[in-house]
Amino acid sequence: TAQTISGLPLLLLPGTLCDERVFAPLTDRLPGCEVIVVDMTGAGTTPALAEKILSRAPPRFAIAGFSLGGIVALEMIAQAPDRIDRIALIDTTARPDPKANAAVRRDAVERSREAGAASYMEDAWPLFLAPVNAERAELRALLVDMAERGGAAILDSQSEVAIHRADSRPRLKDIAVPALVLCGAQDRVCPPEVHREMAHLIPDATLAVIPDAGHFALIENPDAVAAHVRAWLAAPSTSSNPPPA
Repeated sequence: TAQTISGLPLLLLPGTLCDERVFAPLTDRLPGCEVIVVDMTGAGTTPALAEKILSRAPPRFAIAGFSLGGIVALEMIAQAPDRIDRIALIDTTARPDPKANAAVRRDAVERSREAGAASYMEDAWPLFLAPVNAERAELRALLVDMAERGGAAILDSQSEVAIHRADSRPRLKDIAVPALVLCGAQDRVCPPEVHREMAHLIPDATLAVIPDAGHFALIENPDAVAAHVRAWLAAPSTSSNPPPA
């Protein structure tokens, strides 16, 4: 079965305006794995959201973060390295948000208040999927429905989390657990070179570039993603730290 070597739960951190459905094609391919999809709301900075999630998480766990979820996962392992058995970073980045992005993000929030949060997904649609998947109506419907369920208020708080984040690159050398860095080959939001940078800086990280996939590799090519995730979950734990009491 696709359990971590010690049978620990796997925390899943979704991206902006995403919910548990973005991970469903993956979890369907991980029979026997205990998964917990994390609530990515209730804080306005990356450090604060990481702290909130850690306060509610099991004593020890594996973690996989997609997009904004990966940014928060990197903050969590910086704050509590002894609690995380392994980390997967999926279509994400360790880089800080460029200063000019703040205005762009906040403009998108204002537009979503007027036009609905689905407008965020519609506006960014050309960036999200590999060209081979761009006409897949079921994927477009899923992204729009997740955005509509989330709404403008969640987009607002998650945009502030994205803006208020550290440059995690100097901290990557301290990650001493099995690390999977995975992205779609045609990811235009967090391109493959960003993932190669992370994999180079994390000791012994595994890099996986998924064909026929863009930013949403999880739903574009779930068979390929799941194969790499299963291998990562099966890797021996490198931590000798017992769970905190």
